[in-house]
Amino acid sequence: MIEFQQVFGSRKKGKYGLFSNIRYCMQCAYENDKKLFYYQFIVVIPMVAASYLGTLIPSEVVRALQGQWDVTHMVWYICLLTGIMLICNMIVQGMGTYVSNCSSLLPVYLSKRCFRKMMLMDYNLLEGEEEQKVIGNAWRALRNGYNFTLACSSFPMCISAILAIIFYGFIIGSKSITLVLLMMFSVISSMKLLSLARKKHKEYHAKLSRHAKEAAYISRQAVESSAGKDIRVYQMLDWFIKKYDEALENMNSIFASIHSWYFLRSVSDAIIGFLVDMLAWGYLIWLLVHNELTVAEFVLYLGLTSGFTSYLETLIRQAMQLEPMSVELSSLREFLEIESPWGDNEEEKESFRTDGAVTVELKNVSYTYPGNEKPTLANINLTIRAGEKLALLGLNGAGKTTLVKLICGFYQPTEGEILVNGKPITSYNRESYYQMLSVLFQDTTLLPVTLDMNITGQSPQEIDREKLSWALSMSGFEEKYNSLPEKGETLLVREVNDSALDYSGGEKQKLLFARALYKDSQLMLLDEPTAALDPIAENALYQNFSEATQGRTSIYISHRLSSTRFCDRIILLENGSIIEEGTHETLMLAKGRYAELFELQGKYYKEQEEYRKRSEIMGDSYVEDESGKEGIFNE
Repeated sequence: MIEFQQVFGSRKKGKYGLFSNIRYCMQCAYENDKKLFYYQFIVVIPMVAASYLGTLIPSEVVRALQGQWDVTHMVWYICLLTGIMLICNMIVQGMGTYVSNCSSLLPVYLSKRCFRKMMLMDYNLLEGEEEQKVIGNAWRALRNGYNFTLACSSFPMCISAILAIIFYGFIIGSKSITLVLLMMFSVISSMKLLSLARKKHKEYHAKLSRHAKEAAYISRQAVESSAGKDIRVYQMLDWFIKKYDEALENMNSIFASIHSWYFLRSVSDAIIGFLVDMLAWGYLIWLLVHNELTVAEFVLYLGLTSGFTSYLETLIRQAMQLEPMSVELSSLREFLEIESPWGDNEEEKESFRTDGAVTVELKNVSYTYPGNEKPTLANINLTIRAGEKLALLGLNGAGKTTLVKLICGFYQPTEGEILVNGKPITSYNRESYYQMLSVLFQDTTLLPVTLDMNITGQSPQEIDREKLSWALSMSGFEEKYNSLPEKGETLLVREVNDSALDYSGGEKQKLLFARALYKDSQLMLLDEPTAALDPIAENALYQNFSEATQGRTSIYISHRLSSTRFCDRIILLENGSIIEEGTHETLMLAKGRYAELFELQGKYYKEQEEYRKRSEIMGDSYVEDESGKEGIFNE
């Protein structure tokens, strides 16, 4: 099979000029639809041939009349030329229709590449300021995907225009070099003006990112229910609208500046084109008057000069359509070529294979968020043994969640390395590495599909019902699951499905815990899994968690120190460093920072229990907030 490089040459990484972007666009067309790719080249030949025949036929009619040809011979000759021109036009129409229809799939192909890149990017790249600008520009380019569709139609038009200009120019130059020089002046002037407009386009386009990001954020917050409460309570509507108007006004100002340069180029080009046409036609008339051209030749050269000018205008017009595509494709390429610290050569990496628990080792691991001077984690040395239950404790901001993301491979350490079963995380194939992880994050997302699919990620035919029942039982979600009329077929996310159900924070955490258990992975990480549960449900989940993770390496992250007695070992983080390590008993006997924090939290929970007892004695209704941390009395 002929590869793209054999047809169109190799692509050098990092070249974002117009011709490089056209080549890249053609490569994408080749990968998406080879027939579409080849048609863009093949259609050029009949396109130029039909145009030239349309110019030649009037001249041939005049030549036949001047030569007093036999009428039958003349009619057959003209019919032959007309027939060839008709066939060429039919080929152009057929191929052009295919190119026009199928080119609409090119933005979809580019979107799929961007979605895949987004899903495989290291998580820390999604949070960097520079990377966010690049990502924002890429998604804005995808929203304007019509420009990529136009590129497939514009490319053959540009090629045909270039060939016609060369062909017509050669014929005209054989008669008069003066006419060719006039045309060359027109071409050079137009390209210089276009180059200036392109330069200004790029300069202004770079300023759009910040304002587009602001507008996108406001739009997103305006439709999310989580922000709706704050907007109403704090009367932020007018402020949101004002900020949105400011962002749109700034964007419109930048777009106006871009279009003003293209307008200046268009006006200048029209004036130059008019002067060149007047001089060319005047020169041809002078040659005719002085008998240096026959009438047939005059008609031919008049058509050639007119066609030359027309093709020149077509080339410039199509180049103008390619320019926005080039700017936006540059944004896409910059995004797609972001290098991941994990690496993108997945097929060359080792697959993670193990049936038992895994060992995780952190060697001198430090991590500093982009833009921060102080590290969130500093010089962490920790070995988590196979099958061990490790509790990772600390107050807010201690670095617990960051450490989880490092172990998951979402972040790469600023210093040091993380080994799993003795090998660096990045030495494994990313997909196989993720398969051995089960994680319950603080911030999670439910998909707008059925409950069973949210828990298992599988179709109804693929679900292991016995494992699902076990996961539901151990997570504490079984009772709620069985109480639903449609059980596992219940739809979630009401924003998408009108008949969907929404769950409280505690129920959602149980559901997500069931998801983590069903995956049945060798390494399990739970990041604050009981933040929305009351103490009774919390204690039950801990017991189930201890039982469910037998034989698996598990890491439990919490700021509640009383929740980790079932763990084999406790690590206390503070200010990004490990300050204490041991079992609950040994740490309490040491009377250090852990014991101090434990006593403070214990005092708080004792007060909460007293409130409960008072409510029972007084007959009041005790109400807990969603977090289960505070109580009030309703009289």
